Amino acid sequence: MINYVAYRKFATLKNGKRVMFRFLNEPDREALIQMFQEAPEEDIRFLKQDVKDQKLVNSWVDKLNYRKVLPLVGVDLETNRIIADATLHRSRHAAKHIGEIRIFVGRGFRNLGLGSLMLEEILNLALQENLMWVKAEILADHKKVIKAFRAKGFEHKCTLDDYFVRKDGVTHDVVLMMRPVVKRDDAEF
Repeated sequence: MINYVAYRKFATLKNGKRVMFRFLNEPDREALIQMFQEAPEEDIRFLKQDVKDQKLVNSWVDKLNYRKVLPLVGVDLETNRIIADATLHRSRHAAKHIGEIRIFVGRGFRNLGLGSLMLEEILNLALQENLMWVKAEILADHKKVIKAFRAKGFEHKCTLDDYFVRKDGVTHDVVLMMRPVVKRDDAEF
């Protein structure tokens, strides 16, 4: 079982910056709100929820429950600011063995390997949490993201036509990608 309070991982990005991964906690409230408030609209318009809504972000912190959602944050060690957020949402009932991954990386920290590092860490956490499968819903026109997930062992399971609707009413196709938590090659018999 993961020690949610003591958990820390450190990584170095392609530009040499050091980051720490840890779980979101109550004192992070303002830092998480700030990260999302500073994000340009074009960076957040494809997220499932309106992260500019401070009441919503406050509710995430107020209702922290690591058994339902594991919220991993990336912290820039130089500035001590939250620069990225990755969550592992546990499904319920008959799908309780499946987790859904969502990742957001702040604009100044993209294309440095941070998203891939966070994805790897979420996969490690899914294994420790005894999940069997992880899934991600990715907009079909986000080819680089699909390629990055494919490189981590995710398979394209289907395309959901017009599945995502932006605030302005424009629809987008979504690619459902899944991966076993333990790769078939790694499974022991």
